[in-house]
Amino acid sequence: MTHTQLPDLEKVTNAAFQKQFQALRPILEAEARIKQQLARLDGQLRQARQDSTKVEGYQVSGTDVLWNSWESATRRQLNLQLARTRAQKLAGMEALRTAFGRKQAVETLRKKIQQANRKANAKKHFGP
Repeated sequence: MTHTQLPDLEKVTNAAFQKQFQALRPILEAEARIKQQLARLDGQLRQARQDSTKVEGYQVSGTDVLWNSWESATRRQLNLQLARTRAQKLAGMEALRTAFGRKQAVETLRKKIQQANRKANAKKHFGP
């Protein structure tokens, strides 16, 4: 590899890293959204438990059973979505790590070449 090809390689590895990062962003946003929905559901559950003790007829009418059934199904669905999203995130993180490693390797190579060139130039100008 010549030193003139190195900047092109650096651009390509940086672009690959950015592409992987951008691909991961919607997955991270989806994970955050699902976590927020689970937190909201937890808040609703706390509120429903507090309200059920205050409201007459809540348990007698079976409303508590229906609400608990809805809450359980909703929680199960959100947890499934979260598991799928986290699986996608893990795959995306692996691709991002690989792209980052390549980017770092090229940057390290560039720095080593620059140092070698500086040493060679100093040797030319100032002698052995």
